[in-house]
Amino acid sequence: MICNSYVIYQSLEAAYAIWEAMELLPCESINFSGVHYISDEAAAANLELARLKAVILSSAE
Repeated sequence: MICNSYVIYQSLEAAYAIWEAMELLPCESINFSGVHYISDEAAAANLELARLKAVILSSAE
């Protein structure tokens, strides 16, 4: 999390997708520095990448 910052989400679904992505991966894996707006498309893409990365990380263990 970045202190003293803000993010505007296009929709509630975008916010849920980003939060789910953040739950899937370790904190240092996601960097939102300089991000102030997340569209539905960007959130969906980030969630898909987080799911793929989580699978890869779990299979490496």
